[in-house]
Amino acid sequence: MKTFLKSIIPIVLAGIFISCSRNEPAPSGPPVVEIVPVKVNEVYTRGNLSSPDWIEIYNPNSSSVDISGYKVYNLVGKNGTKPKKVLPAGTTIAGKSLYVVVVNDTVSTSGFDLSAAGETVWFENGSGIIIDSVLVPTLGIDSSYARKPDGAITWATVTPPTKGTANSILPIVMNEIFSRGVPGDLDWIEIYNPNATSIDVGGYKIYDVGGQSGVKPKKEIPSGISIPGKGFYVITVDTADANGTASGFGLSSTGEVVWLENANGNIIDNITFPAMPVTTTSYGRNPDGSTTLQILTTVTKGAANKP
Repeated sequence: MKTFLKSIIPIVLAGIFISCSRNEPAPSGPPVVEIVPVKVNEVYTRGNLSSPDWIEIYNPNSSSVDISGYKVYNLVGKNGTKPKKVLPAGTTIAGKSLYVVVVNDTVSTSGFDLSAAGETVWFENGSGIIIDSVLVPTLGIDSSYARKPDGAITWATVTPPTKGTANSILPIVMNEIFSRGVPGDLDWIEIYNPNATSIDVGGYKIYDVGGQSGVKPKKEIPSGISIPGKGFYVITVDTADANGTASGFGLSSTGEVVWLENANGNIIDNITFPAMPVTTTSYGRNPDGSTTLQILTTVTKGAANKP
């Protein structure tokens, strides 16, 4: 009997040990959070002294990332003709946020111009490893090259640029048209900016069939004109411009087509408006910026449209 007990006890104990081991939860540490590399998000190459070239960086992570010592550069930095532009110590980007690097500054030897004809830019981390690069195409003066949406694989030309803000800007539109002008209250077209931030519309053009066919010049908005976010800009169309150019055109009270193009010559809006019944009516979007166009019985020049 004793011999039997001696032989069976180890087996029983082993079974208990195995059973207990199976019931014990496996130890686990905190979940591993993958840090996705920050990346070039938007590039602007048509800068000037008052508005220099820039490269925008995006942090796709939920937490902030320290980018001290990271570098941006184009061919002159890659081939060693001049230093790469180093981001200052202490530079961080908050989660899902943007950081803009002005590249052709005049205060450092690493400043460089971006070619308006297009070129490649590189972005490397503090260890000198290239983490992103992009071949930027030829751009218009009011356009940038950007990921859409922020951090995406897809790149596209963005008009106008979205420096330091999300790459999902909406185009400005013709918002209200008044074609029953008289001396002292001439024909006009109202432009609306549906975005929260202002947009520079200098060099944009507006015209009817005369400008579209080349019979007369298109009417150009003067440089330096910006429309604030959710704001309006009114163009009196049947007057000459500031230089006396005969770009003015009257809007037909029986209806016609008008076009709006950006400074790069791309048409961004066109409207065929009908005859205006009386001088107290206009044709516009209701509500502002929408796709619904109708005759408005209340003329709201430079203000929110009403039915």
